[in-house]
Amino acid sequence: MNSYQILYKKNVVLAVNLGNANASEEIKSLNEQGFKIFSRIIQAVSEDRAVAIYRAENQSTHSEHDVSIKNVFLFKTNRLRRLPYLGYSFSSFIVAALSVLMLTQQASNSDGGGALFFLFPILIALFWFSIGLSVARWKNCGHKGWYYAVALVITMLIDTFLMGVASTVLWLYLLFNPQSKNI
Repeated sequence: MNSYQILYKKNVVLAVNLGNANASEEIKSLNEQGFKIFSRIIQAVSEDRAVAIYRAENQSTHSEHDVSIKNVFLFKTNRLRRLPYLGYSFSSFIVAALSVLMLTQQASNSDGGGALFFLFPILIALFWFSIGLSVARWKNCGHKGWYYAVALVITMLIDTFLMGVASTVLWLYLLFNPQSKNI
């Protein structure tokens, strides 16, 4: 068996055989090109096997997508932590409440029909954003994204009988559950 040093950069993983005479120069060159050096040496029979061992040991739910409004809308991030989740949830709730207030005021006025067409898409976007926030936080807790859809449907069914208790429990779970160690 040979000893291999693993170097990685985003999705590219390379293994350098430490038994080669020019291994240190190759590692230095790859490091200068932006590759990061894995912290330990892997024992394997070939470079391909060393890369396979590295990938098997380092599978995670890590997302390369930072938290941004675009990534939340597209359900691409899993980096939403507790405090930002609380802040984003609270601010989107305030904006939704103000939009509903403006929508009802404009609906009571007979001449404000144009504002209805403007405020209704805002409410739909805020609803979509709040679902995206919850999915991002759910994924940050270490769960798969589609499990949230199942939890949400069950929560809505329970809420028809318990009048909001289940959704409050789900929100508190998302707020207080710690981040997964795999992220």
